[in-house]
Amino acid sequence: MSAFEVILWTSIVLLYLWKGLKQYLQYFWLSKRVSYIAGSPMVGALKDVLLNRTSFPQMFVDLYNEPKTRNDAVSGFYFFQKPCLLIRDPELIKRILVKDFSQFSDRRMRSDPKSDPIGTYNLLAAKGDTWKSIRSNLTPIFTMHKMKNFFKLISDVCEDLRDKLAKDIPSKGSAELNIKEVAALYTIETIASSAFGFKINSFNNPDCDFHRNVHEIINPSNLKQKLKLAACFFFPEFASVLQLKFVAKEAQEFLKASVLGVMEEREKSGLKRNDLIDAMIVMKNTQKDIFHTNAILAQAGLFLVAGYETSSSVLSFALYELARHQDKQETLRKELMDFAGSEKEIPFENLNNLKYLDMVFQEILRLYPSLPFLERICQPSAGAKTYSLAPVHEFSVPKGMPVYIPVISVQRDPKFFPDPLSFRPERFAATADPPIDPRLLLGFGQGPRHCLGSRLGALQVKMALITILLKYRLSVCEKTPQKVLFTRKTVLTQSEKPLIVNFTEI
Repeated sequence: MSAFEVILWTSIVLLYLWKGLKQYLQYFWLSKRVSYIAGSPMVGALKDVLLNRTSFPQMFVDLYNEPKTRNDAVSGFYFFQKPCLLIRDPELIKRILVKDFSQFSDRRMRSDPKSDPIGTYNLLAAKGDTWKSIRSNLTPIFTMHKMKNFFKLISDVCEDLRDKLAKDIPSKGSAELNIKEVAALYTIETIASSAFGFKINSFNNPDCDFHRNVHEIINPSNLKQKLKLAACFFFPEFASVLQLKFVAKEAQEFLKASVLGVMEEREKSGLKRNDLIDAMIVMKNTQKDIFHTNAILAQAGLFLVAGYETSSSVLSFALYELARHQDKQETLRKELMDFAGSEKEIPFENLNNLKYLDMVFQEILRLYPSLPFLERICQPSAGAKTYSLAPVHEFSVPKGMPVYIPVISVQRDPKFFPDPLSFRPERFAATADPPIDPRLLLGFGQGPRHCLGSRLGALQVKMALITILLKYRLSVCEKTPQKVLFTRKTVLTQSEKPLIVNFTEI
């Protein structure tokens, strides 16, 4: 047989295998009477992401709005060869996240415990009883009572923010600023202060090791690490084989040196700040079986990354939308000035009275959720092999199947939010018609695994908005993007282009 014939017959066989696999994958869902979103037989719905044609948030928007299936409560699809279920129905979302949480308590995401213990033991990725123990011990750190202590720490950072803006913006003049960069410097400073008790002076030293390493964890410059990070979410079954890491080795070493160093100094001095470090010292000394060194570092790493990215993104998108909507900006500024008075400051006790500020925050979280999806693994009750979706759907979810809730798609669905792509804080007013369905507000998650630091994140963002809007008016300029396109560099919801707006001193 000639070389040409070998190539020809090999191509024919591969073609038939390709078609056969494609038909088999489709048959699985059709046999279950579940609508099916076709993808590549090898990589499934991830094809365009892996080819760098689209972003992760846009992938979930496209899956959700697939024309043939968009009106179905659930649809089947694949990530690689793993059958997954996409959830669209509000009642099913509530059941999975809240009512029947015990049957969907774990996330699918996973990294290699040997090469990435920090990524394995953090609260976001921890599973089963380990997650329960960590969660119950960390919860007291983020009570409403503790927010007053965080308020004092963040107030000091807001003073630094004022000084930074005063240097960059001429007195009674204006300047064009990249608000994502401003927001990032502000949030990393608040996290360093409120959680770890030290000042990194990020506004004057934006390239400091602390900021650089935290940013690298979220947006790795190394292509290999980017692929590993994505695989932790969508290909976790091979975590050990591929040595998948949420946190690269260099960043792990940085966290170890920073966190353990602060803990050691704190224990020697006896200083108490009622922050994350104090709580972790107590846990380390009283529950060594759960809070060993890697578990301690994992919580610190998660707090850094989650607090940094969520708050900085929400803040930058809020400033962007307020610059584009002068009427909303003026409504918010009037509310702030009414409460601030001549002191140009708003005490902690009055923050809950800023209703329009809260509406702005909620609307940004709706439009731009930092994590565009939530995922869970089906773990039916003892003795059961499946979880029934009845009466919403006749399908029963088998044990081990991942279910995905596309947060960004649900929160931009015109069935639930009229004119969903418009920035309309008023939709969150108590008198709004139609009222918001609380089952569909997923920016911080819902149920027992909702974001533990949501109160602190909201406090960070709101205090920065107060600081900025009481002194500066925001407006668009030639460099301001007319539309936000999501970056393809990360699984998170981030703008592809710099968000640049004009700041004018009032």
